[in-house]
Amino acid sequence: MRLFPLALLLGTISTSFAEVSIRDTTVLGIPYIRFLAGPGNPGNLKIAEERGVLRASLEGSSDSVLVIFDRNPFAQMSGRTRPLVLPPRVTKSRLVLPKATSLSILQHLGLSLGKPPEKSDSIARESSPPSATKPSVTDSSGNAAQASPSPPTARPPEPTTIPPSGPIPPLAPDVIDPPTPVTVPSPEKLASTPPEDSESSSSANHPEKKGLFTVVIDAGHGGKDPGAMGKDADGESFQEKMATLEVARRLRDELSHYKGIKVVMTRDKDVFLELAERTRISNAVKGDLFVSLHCNSLPTNSKHRDEVNGFMVYLLREAKDANDRAIERRENEAIRYETGERAKKQSLDPVEWMMLEHQLNLYTKESERLAGQVVKNLSKEGTVAKERTGAGQAGFFVLVGALMPSVLIEMGYLSNTHDIGALSDPAKQKRIAFEIAKSIDEFRRTKR
Repeated sequence: MRLFPLALLLGTISTSFAEVSIRDTTVLGIPYIRFLAGPGNPGNLKIAEERGVLRASLEGSSDSVLVIFDRNPFAQMSGRTRPLVLPPRVTKSRLVLPKATSLSILQHLGLSLGKPPEKSDSIARESSPPSATKPSVTDSSGNAAQASPSPPTARPPEPTTIPPSGPIPPLAPDVIDPPTPVTVPSPEKLASTPPEDSESSSSANHPEKKGLFTVVIDAGHGGKDPGAMGKDADGESFQEKMATLEVARRLRDELSHYKGIKVVMTRDKDVFLELAERTRISNAVKGDLFVSLHCNSLPTNSKHRDEVNGFMVYLLREAKDANDRAIERRENEAIRYETGERAKKQSLDPVEWMMLEHQLNLYTKESERLAGQVVKNLSKEGTVAKERTGAGQAGFFVLVGALMPSVLIEMGYLSNTHDIGALSDPAKQKRIAFEIAKSIDEFRRTKR
């Protein structure tokens, strides 16, 4: 009894149990595993709130502890960060993990997925009134006999679908959501290059590599999100969303000259896409490379507005200087066009950087190599000058979640007269696209 008031003084919603119940469930047709307090496996489930985010710690019969943050598709265990691919859910009383990537974790924890109770029993317990009795029949001697249960109905196989973007809805106890198949990518959001067997005049100049190499091109901003603004040589307003779309289309066309490269575009028209949707598309098509195109700009009240120019190629890492942090803030402002609590975020918090460790460890070296190719080729071409070293790092929301090497290219400043002249000129857009395509092919042919 002394522990109860002590738990109240701690100010957390922490719970601890001697046993953990492990059951199958589904969310939007996707198989998940649910962990609750109750008889089942010897273990311990602790749930607490950390910086406003629910965190679950799960222990089994081994010495390892699994740490999960609500809706974060990465887990920590034995000093390693492991990808879950699909987002988990943590509530005040339960932990729900995607089944496909959780079975090996269970084995490591010394836990096992027990056979769930019969569906008919759970329904009877929940829906039958206390006075309800099982139906009976009378045998030939007049004695009451309990009816034999009907044979169990075979359960159809779990459907395999790609979950729609956005947060997973709240889960009600013992509710199995009906399958909701989602077709990804949709025709309106994805545009591919011509079929693989289509020939082009320059394809013979590029060596063929076995298997398709899928490049996802992301034209930044779009629709209600115009991005940065500037004025072209004629004094007309020129928006970042149109510059990125024009270069993205030309990059797609340039890459079509390389046999063995398939291109998928997150958007090929002036439409709005949430930031998380862009990497979701790239993961759905199993992309080998994610390239997000953007334009930079200085605020209208900046004294150096027309002085600063040049391109930069960015990796997903924590920004280390004021310039990169300013660019990070400007690009991440696009999230204000989204709805929900996430639209209030301005940058990645320390917990999110910690959970991104696995993604960064897997893909940073390859992303660095691609960035080096792009910087080298764009510098030689000279349509847009190189800003500083030409490469930087920042916590761009649009790169978070891309399970592949990825870069964000700031192609120039729409606040600079020279850069906007190049970025609004179709011939120079084509030259920029040509050098980026060349860099991608060089990366592909030397991919380790």
